[in-house]
Amino acid sequence: MRSQNLLITLCIVFISSRSTALVIPSPKATRQNVVLFSSSSDSKPPPPPLSPESPRANSILRGGGTEPAFSSDLNDENRDGTFVCAGCLTPLFFAECKFDSGTGWPSFWAHSRDAVATEGGGLFSNPLASVFGRECTCKTCGGHLGHRFEDGPARKTGKRFCINGAALRFREDGPTPKGTPLDS
Repeated sequence: MRSQNLLITLCIVFISSRSTALVIPSPKATRQNVVLFSSSSDSKPPPPPLSPESPRANSILRGGGTEPAFSSDLNDENRDGTFVCAGCLTPLFFAECKFDSGTGWPSFWAHSRDAVATEGGGLFSNPLASVFGRECTCKTCGGHLGHRFEDGPARKTGKRFCINGAALRFREDGPTPKGTPLDS
């Protein structure tokens, strides 16, 4: 009985360690007497609701998933405008930076300044980054967008941001104003 309680406690601690709250059951854990502890220094606010909400966007933005290649209508989007985050509507990429990479996902050679966070580190922190790319997330809501590779157009930045179309929404708002800051 004691080893069974210990095993249950360890399982609960392991599972809950992946979230911001730690669940510690009492020796006779029931729904009424489970105690919750939360560390304010580790706590992050919950992600904002998706706009508009969709199961595929949720799977990608919140779960780090990937949509099938050639499944997004945004892959063929060629109008002037802005690609915004499906989670929080932050402007991420401009139509002028989009190119056809032939991969089946919308690809861009640069993003809007201070909008996209790219996984850092060198060869030793992620030795497979040249094959699988470095993860890109929205700086505003933390949603997973896709990956950045070093095989983009050489005449531009040499970067290829390979982004899940379900993580984006297209806003037709005309060409990007001259002088708009970009990052790669």
